[in-house]
Amino acid sequence: MNEKVQVVHLNEVQPEGGAHALVALLRTPEDRVRRDTLLLLRPEQTRGGAITLGYTVVYPGCSTRGHAHSDREEIYVIVRGRGTVIVGDDTVEVGPDDAVYIPPGPWHTTRNPSPAPLEYYWMTVPCPPRPPR
Repeated sequence: MNEKVQVVHLNEVQPEGGAHALVALLRTPEDRVRRDTLLLLRPEQTRGGAITLGYTVVYPGCSTRGHAHSDREEIYVIVRGRGTVIVGDDTVEVGPDDAVYIPPGPWHTTRNPSPAPLEYYWMTVPCPPRPPR
């Protein structure tokens, strides 16, 4: 028995394998698009009719499918886990308490290469058209 103080970092351990483990389902690249999204607020539930708010969990070794929207900007606020956010040609490492601004236009996705879930809130808001110069 080890009687010394020990620190174990969740993102540094590997999950147990076996037939019931998530990794058993991840046979093809398409299988690795595994996430759950909870839609918390829809625009019609807000006074201004513009804000959409959600919460996403990206499972270990998985990613979101990715998408783009030319008419809205988006913010992610990372709550738990570690991963990468890819926006166009930019890739950023993210972790708890990070906020990521995603401008309108580029395709973006979230990837979780770690053994623990990556969880974040996201919010989108429509952008008004830019005035002509």
